Amino acid sequence: MTRAPLLLAFALSLLAARAEEPPAAAQTQQPAAIAAAPALPCAFMRPGEVVELRMSYGLLGTAGTTRIETLAEPSPAGPRFRIRVATKSRGLVDMVYPVTNDSESVLDAATGRPLTLTTKGKNGRRLTEKTTTFDYEKGLAVHVNSIRPKYNATVPLPPEPAYDLMVAMLQARDWRLKPGESRRVLCVNDEEFFPIEVVAIGEEKVKTPAGTFESVVLEPRPVGKSTSFFEKGGALKIWISKGNRPQIVRLDTKTKIGTITALLTRDETLPPAAPQPAPAPEPAK
Repeated sequence: MTRAPLLLAFALSLLAARAEEPPAAAQTQQPAAIAAAPALPCAFMRPGEVVELRMSYGLLGTAGTTRIETLAEPSPAGPRFRIRVATKSRGLVDMVYPVTNDSESVLDAATGRPLTLTTKGKNGRRLTEKTTTFDYEKGLAVHVNSIRPKYNATVPLPPEPAYDLMVAMLQARDWRLKPGESRRVLCVNDEEFFPIEVVAIGEEKVKTPAGTFESVVLEPRPVGKSTSFFEKGGALKIWISKGNRPQIVRLDTKTKIGTITALLTRDETLPPAAPQPAPAPEPAK
């Protein structure tokens, strides 16, 4: 009974904390000339959104949970969007090999361009803490691994914005692809940029704890050489509900040891938090 939870925990760790491999090229490269990144609409952003999915694996039942939260916030440089994705093992898996991962993407609200991507987590006893900063003035992406500095890298930015894979899937909700249609998006993993093609492969009715949904099935595929999660034999399928407010209702993650299925359990938009009053001045002594 021990082997299966350990294998599943390994699969969860592939999803939660991407593999930390040293860059193939030199650790620091000179910036290449890049065109100005196009301004992208942020229609896919839903401030106040809270989405929760429950992951399961065969007879083991619940294997973990994923929570996605989107926030809007001001900053001195302009409004920002913050997307938090928290994954945590549950049940028997958590007892044998606990996995936790928190990632946070900060986007410029005006252009849709990512500004930072931060990941913190723990797989068993192995800790992860790393940040990628996108410097558009210098045309560089700076990747800092706080726990394993040998993986630090500075590389040229590509001409188009690149997103964390989960953020890219949030975008795909509003593409409203029909079977046979596809669309490409650039993704980022540490200092590595890679394009994927999201293909609509069919339509299905999906039953989840949050309800039953007519949905379109999307399959992200690597373009060219497989990299990141896909390089390890991974594959994804995403079910997007139809209607006025498309949502991720199911997510299947195929690994070498089987498929983890995540089903929607919560889809809610919370009202903006009330502004906090300024603290009263301390009385004069």
